[in-house]
Amino acid sequence: MKYIVVFFAIFITLFTVNGQSVSQDNTTTIYLVRHAEKEKGDDPLITSEGKKRAGDLLHVLKDKHIQRIYVTQYRRTQMTADSLRIQLGIDTVHYFADTTGDSFVAKLKEENDFGKTVLVVGHSNTLVFIIKKLGIPEQHIPEIADNEFDYLFIVKLRNEKAELSIKKYGAKPVKMEGSSTMQPLQ
Repeated sequence: MKYIVVFFAIFITLFTVNGQSVSQDNTTTIYLVRHAEKEKGDDPLITSEGKKRAGDLLHVLKDKHIQRIYVTQYRRTQMTADSLRIQLGIDTVHYFADTTGDSFVAKLKEENDFGKTVLVVGHSNTLVFIIKKLGIPEQHIPEIADNEFDYLFIVKLRNEKAELSIKKYGAKPVKMEGSSTMQPLQ
C-alpha cells in the first residue's frame, strides 16, 4: 500500500503544473544521457572522444523532435549537448545537479515542458535519481559506472504511467583501469 501511495504522489506532482492538471493524453518523452567522456579536474571539458560522442548524440536524436535541452551547471554537460543545441537551434535550460532529482523536476514544471520531448544531460551520480523521480522503480535502473558514457535512457510519461527504455549510443567506452563494469538490461 505504501508504494501505491508514493507512486500516486509522484504522478500528482509530475502531472500538476501551477495547480492545473496536465492533459493525460499528452506524452512527455525525456531522453537522458550522461555527459560525454571528460578530462580531469573540477569542471573539466570533454575529451576528443567526448566530442565524437556528442556528435553521435546529435545523429541519434536529430530526428526525435527534441524541443528543449536540460543541462547542469558543469561545462561537460553543456558541451555534450552543444552539437544538438546549435544544429537544431534548441533552447537550453540549466538545472542544479543534485542527488534527488528535485531540481530537474522543478525546472521541467517551471518551463511547462510536460507533453514535450526533451533531452537531459546529467551525471553518473544524478541520472538514476532523476529517473526514479519520474516514476521508474529503482530496480529497473542500472548503475552507471565511472567509465560508462553510452547509455541513452528514454522515459515516456503517458496516461499517468512512466515507461523506461534503455539503449546504447556511440562508440563503446574504453575500459579504464580499476573501473567497475555493469551488465546492461535486456
